[in-house]
Amino acid sequence: MTTHQLVLALAAPDKAERQVAEDALAQLGPAALPALIEHVRDAASPVRPDILLTALRRSGAPAFQPVLDALRSAAPGEASWRALRVFTGLGATALPDYTDALTHEDPVVRGAAVRAIHGCGADGVRAAEHVLPLLGDPDAEVRRTAVRSFSTWGTAVVPLLQAVRHAGPGAARAGALEALAEIGGEGVLSARDMAALERLVRLKLPEDLPSPVTCCFLSWIAVRTGDQSGVMDLLGLSAPRPVPFVAGVLAADLDSHAGLDENPLDQYRRVFVTPELAGWTLVVGSWCDPASAEREAEVLEACTRLSTRYGHAQAYWYSNQHDGSAVLIAEQGTVVRRFAYIPGEDTRHLELGAPLPYEQRRRTALALPSLAAGHLLTEEDEDEWEWELLELAPGLSAELSLDLRSIGASTPARGTGVLALTEYGRRLGSPPGALRL
Repeated sequence: MTTHQLVLALAAPDKAERQVAEDALAQLGPAALPALIEHVRDAASPVRPDILLTALRRSGAPAFQPVLDALRSAAPGEASWRALRVFTGLGATALPDYTDALTHEDPVVRGAAVRAIHGCGADGVRAAEHVLPLLGDPDAEVRRTAVRSFSTWGTAVVPLLQAVRHAGPGAARAGALEALAEIGGEGVLSARDMAALERLVRLKLPEDLPSPVTCCFLSWIAVRTGDQSGVMDLLGLSAPRPVPFVAGVLAADLDSHAGLDENPLDQYRRVFVTPELAGWTLVVGSWCDPASAEREAEVLEACTRLSTRYGHAQAYWYSNQHDGSAVLIAEQGTVVRRFAYIPGEDTRHLELGAPLPYEQRRRTALALPSLAAGHLLTEEDEDEWEWELLELAPGLSAELSLDLRSIGASTPARGTGVLALTEYGRRLGSPPGALRL
C-alpha cells in the first residue's frame, strides 16, 4: 500500500485494519508525515483528527513543525479546528516545543501553545512560569486564554501570580490579578490588589448598562420595588460590593456550577442584587431556587415576607439545558402558586395553589384541556405540555415581572448592582471569583 492509502485506511470501520495501518505508518517514521499532514489540512478528510493525532504522536518530535505549519496555513472553519485539535494534543513530550511556540509571531500559534500546555496536566503546571508573559499578550484572545489556563491550574500557581503582581512584568499584572481573583478571590489577594480591583470597578460603573441574564442554571427572586437596600436587609444579605452588571451575571453563572463540586452548599454563598430594572429589583443566584431541597422552605418564607412589604415577590428556577423549571408567586403576603417540573423527579410536594391564568392560556393555545390543581401530565398531553413546562419560568416571569433573557441597555435602570453574601457566605467565606470583571 502507498503511504496515502495507509492514511486512508485509518478511516476503516474495522479497528484491526486501522491498527495495521497505524503500525505501518509508524514504521515509515518522518516519511509518513506529508501524507498525514495533508489529511490534517483537509476538512473533507474521512480520517478523524483524533486518529490522525495518534499516528502523529507515534512519529515523535519530527511531527511538531509540520503540524505547526498546518495550523498556520489552515483555512478558517473545519480545517482550522482539525489542525488546532492535532496541534494541542501532541502531549507532554512536545512541551519544549510548545514553550518555544509561546513567543511565536502568530497569535493563533501562541494561543494554541497555551491550550496545549494547559492540556498537559501536571506537566503543564510545571511549565506555567513560561506562560506568565502571555497574561499581558498584545492579542486579547491570547490574553484571555492565558488567564483561563492559570485560573483552572488553581492554587499551585498562586505564588507565581502573586510574584507577577509584586514585581511584574508590568503588562502581565492585570491578567495575574484576574486569575488570582478567579482562583481564590479575596483569600489570595493583597490589600493593595483589593484596592486596585475596587478602583477598576469604580471606573466601570458610571457607564454600566444592564445586559441579558443567562446562566446554565438560573435562579432568581423578583421583587416589585426599587428599594435595593430594603430587599437585602429583609433577606439578611450582607457585605454588598458594587459590581458592573455583567460581572454580577458572570458571578451568578459561576456559582450555579459550584454545587456540582465538593460542597453542595458552595453555590449558595452569594447573590447578585440588580439595580432597579423597570420597577423591579432582582436577586440572582442559586440561593433563590424555589425547588432546591436545601432552600425550598426558606425561599417560600422569604417571598412571603417580601410580598407582605412590597406587594409582589416571585422566585424562579430555570435550566438552560432543559433540566426543568420552577416558579413561586407570592402576593400581599400569600403564596398563590408554587410549581416545579423536573423530568424524572417527583415534585408533587412542591405544588401549591391553583394553576395561574398564564398556564391555562398556554393550555388553550396548545388545544389542551384546562388544568386543575394537582394536575401534572397525562399520556394525552405529555409531550406537548412537557416542553411548555420546561419553559414555564421564563414564560411566566415575562408576563408577571421581567424576562431576564430580554434585559438590555434599553431596560430602564436606576442604581448599581451589588454582589452580596448570604448566611452561607458569611459562614463559609466569600467564594473564588468574587471580583471577576
